[in-house]
Amino acid sequence: MLRRLLGVNPFRKFERQRDTDRDWRMIGETEPYFGVLTSETFKRDNLDDAARERFFASGRGDVRHHFSRMNALFGAFEPRSALDFGCGVGRLTVPLAEIAGQATGVDISPGMMAEARLHTTPGLTFVDAIPDVAFEWVMSLIVLQHIPPERGYKILRQLLAGVSENGGATVQLMFARTTQHARSAGGRLILDGTDVTPATRSRSPRGFREGVMLMHDYDLSRVIALFYQAGMTSLHLEHCDHGGIVGATIYARKRLPDS
Repeated sequence: MLRRLLGVNPFRKFERQRDTDRDWRMIGETEPYFGVLTSETFKRDNLDDAARERFFASGRGDVRHHFSRMNALFGAFEPRSALDFGCGVGRLTVPLAEIAGQATGVDISPGMMAEARLHTTPGLTFVDAIPDVAFEWVMSLIVLQHIPPERGYKILRQLLAGVSENGGATVQLMFARTTQHARSAGGRLILDGTDVTPATRSRSPRGFREGVMLMHDYDLSRVIALFYQAGMTSLHLEHCDHGGIVGATIYARKRLPDS
């Protein structure tokens, strides 16, 4: 009765959390490039040399764009080390190493990591857990939205704690969706064109087969609070829209105590 009245499952918060790490291990074994950029061009059967070059060229373009934004927003930014969380096959990690001289990619998918480790760019390291060291630029793009928020907040806290003094972070996540996705799994807020309302009838992630990429919305207030707690009070937010899944890229800089 209560479920019918509220339009939600009041016990959902007690459901077993979906093992998205297992999903990504499966995706990495079958479609490591398509799992990073969901275009038919990058499926295993279509991945010729030209497609592979377009794939990595897109990474170089993205890193150059975000590097330019960090400099435009915060002044001279010259990182000498970088961390790429959710690196996949190294699409962003390689150009990060070219800019910073040293870049570490982190991913839990052995299949993707096997592809990433084929790169021979100097200064590259690939690991399966966040290192307990500081980096001057921490980046995570099109990654956190595939991780359930209650895990993602903990990961974000760890990533931000690893930003060195006067370092910076570039983090993308999603926080709402348009009405066409109102019943999709992982929704938090619905944008109906004139208002913003809670997502009360979204499907449970447990209803999907393993190996499926799911999108999760984050509480942006909580995210900003994590940046604040990490001493990153200089922030800039730019909206992004992935087919009606709406989010933001957050650019942040940690300043030295006397700056």
